[in-house]
Amino acid sequence: MATREANRDAPLDTGGQAFELLENPRKAWIYTYVHHHPATTVQEIVETLELPQRTVYDYVEDLEAAGFIEQANDGRPAEYVAHEIDLRLIVDDTERRITRELIEAVARRLRDDDVDTYIDRHGLDGLAVALEYAREYADGSVTHRIMARERDLSTVEAGVILDALRPVVEE
Repeated sequence: MATREANRDAPLDTGGQAFELLENPRKAWIYTYVHHHPATTVQEIVETLELPQRTVYDYVEDLEAAGFIEQANDGRPAEYVAHEIDLRLIVDDTERRITRELIEAVARRLRDDDVDTYIDRHGLDGLAVALEYAREYADGSVTHRIMARERDLSTVEAGVILDALRPVVEE
């Protein structure tokens, strides 16, 4: 495989609350869960994701303060819904979008070694680019060979990451 150092100065590897979400796969997983399960409670998150209750409370509080989720009811237990995230970041000539799909891809690094390895090798910016290819891969307009050639990857590595990201873009 074509292994390169991940570029830590790339646009998606620096600063901000949305970026902190991208650096914390557990928090990203909680956001993703709330997005897929509207009106969920902290207890449901704890039980389903098998995370410590204090961690979930802290992360839910952080996500709510950042405006990524909000309480959907006035009662107890509190039920949460997620807001769509679609932020554009432009640094020099490079534009990247922070979307729900990118956050979900980061969350998958907890349970998918292929995504975790890809992020380690290519950074968040590389993952964002792979996600763009995955959208085209899912609709049949690009193959893993095209991604491999254009991104200077092995065909195996391109195929593996595209298959790992396909569920994110098809949901």
